[in-house]
This record gives sequence, C-alpha cells and structure tokens, in this order.
Amino acid sequence: MEKLMGCLLVIIGCAGFAGSYCREAAVRLHMLKQIRSIYEDMKYYITYQKAAIPEALWRISQKAEEPFAGAFLDIYQRTYEYGEDLILIWRQQMEKALICSPLTKKEKRLVYDFAACFGYMEEAAQAGAIGELQREVNLQIEELERDKKSKNKIIMSFGVAAGILISILLL
Repeated sequence: MEKLMGCLLVIIGCAGFAGSYCREAAVRLHMLKQIRSIYEDMKYYITYQKAAIPEALWRISQKAEEPFAGAFLDIYQRTYEYGEDLILIWRQQMEKALICSPLTKKEKRLVYDFAACFGYMEEAAQAGAIGELQREVNLQIEELERDKKSKNKIIMSFGVAAGILISILLL
C-alpha cells in the first residue's frame, strides 16, 4: 500500500512540475501582452495627447499591472521631480521589475530598449520607434500563442510519462 501511495505521489509530482512549466509559459504570454498594451498607450499619449514622457509614464502607471506600475511611478518621480536621466533610470527600474519574470533575454531586451525610443525630439520619430518595438512584441506573442497548445500537451504527457517511469523503476 505504501509503495502504491509513493508511486501515485511521484506521478502527481511529475505532472505538477510539468504543469508549472506550462503556467510559466502562460505568465510569459500575459507579460508580453502587458508590454504590448504599454507600448500602445505610450504611443497614444505621445502622439495624440502630446504628453511629455514623464507624464505619459505617470498615466500608464495608474492603469498598468505589477511589476510595471510601481516601476513607472518610480521612473516618473525620479525624472520629473528629481531631474534624473530617463534612459538610465528606465534600465535600472526595468531590470529590477523583470528580475523574477519568466521572459527570455530577447523579450527583456525589448523592454530595456524601449527607453531608446525617447531619444528622438519629435513625436513622430518616437512613435515610429515605438511602433517597431510593438511589431517585435507582436511577433513574440504570435509565436507563443501558436506553439502554446501543442507544447503544453507534449510537456504534460512527458511529465506524466516520466512519473510513471520513475514509479516503475522504484518498484
């Protein structure tokens, strides 16, 4: 009876590990969609509202989810109130916000490079640079969504199969 219970626990543990891997991919997809939404909002505030960058960041911080809301508010405070360098602060805050995120290095680079869009003086150039980053984020999202369903099935199948194999070996 104890061996059977142990085998069941091993199978459940392996399936849980596979499930956590699938959930990590879902969190990654959600974060990329947040990033896309932030880029769209920033482009809107710069192009149509004619808002200054710190003001746009403050507005976005009011409706963004964590980990971005706190980071944007801090960037706003440090640039607007203390006059610190936006690009440097952006990098620091985004590294701090994304330290525990499941994003890949390439996806994190899309967030870190966002501040480079603000180096242009006119809003059309800023909007164009943001648009380019939006396209890259959209490609990442499409790739993840396309592969999500089939990869999740495979990962869950391998997880359960590994649990069964380990159980057999332990018997």
